[in-house]
Amino acid sequence: MGRGLKNSPIRSKRDVSPKWEKTHPELVYRHYLRKGTYAVDYWNIDVINQNSKERLGYETQKPEALLERIVKASSNRGDIVLDPFCGCGTTAAVSKRLNRQFIGIDISSFAIDLVRNRKLNDRDIPVYGIPFDLRSAERLSKDNPFNFESWAVMRLPGFAPNTKQIADRGIDGRATIAHKPDNWESKLALAQVKGGGFDLSKLRDFIHVTNRDNTALGCYVTLRPVESKDARKEVVSAGKISVEGIPFPRMQTWSIQDYFAERSPRLPIMNDPYTGKPIQQLELF
Repeated sequence: MGRGLKNSPIRSKRDVSPKWEKTHPELVYRHYLRKGTYAVDYWNIDVINQNSKERLGYETQKPEALLERIVKASSNRGDIVLDPFCGCGTTAAVSKRLNRQFIGIDISSFAIDLVRNRKLNDRDIPVYGIPFDLRSAERLSKDNPFNFESWAVMRLPGFAPNTKQIADRGIDGRATIAHKPDNWESKLALAQVKGGGFDLSKLRDFIHVTNRDNTALGCYVTLRPVESKDARKEVVSAGKISVEGIPFPRMQTWSIQDYFAERSPRLPIMNDPYTGKPIQQLELF
């Protein structure tokens, strides 16, 4: 300690006191001996790369390794883990794997769907706050139109909702056909959702959008089935595409009422929007 204090006002150990340490902190050095390694104030966690099986395409998705460390450090087996902003459900998935109970909350019905059907892959998990019949779907369309659009798009096998819901140019969701159509250059599929009553002009506008974007297939989604004869004419006039020799309407209407009645739209095999792999029509939901 003497050398370090050569030019200091301190001349002996007797001069060192708690009071002096406070007035001359720059001259005080302490070294502690301990076993093991020093604790650090950072964690090295690998990011979720493009090819990771974890990746769901959710913008704020966190690595499972990160949440596993947090859950292990802050809970025991059988404890309840609450994530009030659960997003795509990484905390819930890790908690389930580590034998914890869990509650996840999110304002987005899209996120809740993603947690139950993709991250956890367990449709028996009780879910509250998203439509379970046509009446509750209609209520959601009135109370939160953007959430209704996202939820409705995800009823279509292979479709993912837009992350941008304002100035979306008439597009609420996108999908990719697994195999290139025989008579069309693009594999793009688009969806538009309307929560109110049917409006023929809106359907015509959507058909114009699909033509403008060279879309192979379009789905116009409404709450209830479209029964207008003029609408049927517009759909037929859009023509057909052929995928591996099988014809499909290039434009079709489909409703949430159809969804609850387990009537699926007539679509070719689509790619999973999160893994990019082909899925069968009823595999996703």
